[in-house]
Amino acid sequence: MIELALLTGGPGSVRDVNSARVLATIREHGPISRSELIKKAGLSKATVSVIVANLLERDAVRESGKQQPARGRSRILLEFNSAAMTVIGVQLSDDRCQFVRTDLAGTILDRLDVEIDLSDPTEVPAALARAIRRLVRRPGGTVLGVGIGVPGRVDAAGRNVQVALSHDWHEVGLADELERALDLPITLTNRAKVAALGHLAAAAGSPADTRVGRDLVYLYLGDGVVSGIVTGGRLLVGHDGTAGDLGHVMVERRGPLCTCGTRGCLQVLVGGTAIATDAGLDSWEALQRAVAAGEPAALRAVRRAGDRLGMALGHLVVAVTPSTIAVGGPTARLGAPLLAEIDRAVRRCAPTAGPVEIVPADDDAPPRGAALLWLQRAGLLQ
Repeated sequence: MIELALLTGGPGSVRDVNSARVLATIREHGPISRSELIKKAGLSKATVSVIVANLLERDAVRESGKQQPARGRSRILLEFNSAAMTVIGVQLSDDRCQFVRTDLAGTILDRLDVEIDLSDPTEVPAALARAIRRLVRRPGGTVLGVGIGVPGRVDAAGRNVQVALSHDWHEVGLADELERALDLPITLTNRAKVAALGHLAAAAGSPADTRVGRDLVYLYLGDGVVSGIVTGGRLLVGHDGTAGDLGHVMVERRGPLCTCGTRGCLQVLVGGTAIATDAGLDSWEALQRAVAAGEPAALRAVRRAGDRLGMALGHLVVAVTPSTIAVGGPTARLGAPLLAEIDRAVRRCAPTAGPVEIVPADDDAPPRGAALLWLQRAGLLQ
């Protein structure tokens, strides 16, 4: 669990644990009286009294009217103050980086888009720190921490990018460098995984409620191909953090050579540059223009990419049975021709699976999901 020192005081101590318990109880059951809070938190009256006073002073909770019981004096109610403090969520996409500032319920309060070159990982921390400082300096509640969706595989602790073959990143200690620069707690995970969490919240209609009975897959299409899988409102990461990494699934045995050393991996066949080459075009921008103009060669190349993606997703649909597949990332901007072909291929390759909806991803899902990830790991969201 990420330390809650900024919110509760006393990192790593019994007091910190008890403070987190009281805060979570107020969040879940508020508005709540102090006497009810003592019962539900399972702590002594004296302990709860001290913690509540501290949380009121920090504006993490607030008094919200009174409750009049059948007998006795009225009781002052306490509620979670989601607007008092904020979290920053970041998504590192291949062609832009999205930053949002949310309250503690995951509602977006501010946003910023910045172009950051991801080709040199030694330059990325400083560029991210500059953008994050811009958001921190803007009006709003105290920033508690930063969640970041990154390319590649992240260690279980959410500290280091172990490898991102699509960007030639190896053992990038991004969290440590940013914490030194910003003096804020940082957590990382793969960008498709946080996007899945954010899209689920958007589908639920309540940013903080990621426990709705809808499981989904978020498919990120860029230089790589990664899916984020959410079941029961929780990210499925696997024992080594690579659950959903579809980019290196072989789909053509004699296909092009991939950076991983294997031939015919999905990501070398359906990346934006690969689709443009298949269409006989010299750039991603030319492909976008050709698809928008309805040029036959470009549309055929897009359909071939969609078919390959749908074949891989069909196996995932049978295994996971999501109700929704949300498609995002730069390549997803090819729009309806790509989504329609993915949909056809999924239905052809998974004929016995239940109904699954293929939809364009919510644009705010990736950075908001990164903020929600931080809140979950901090114990502020279930």
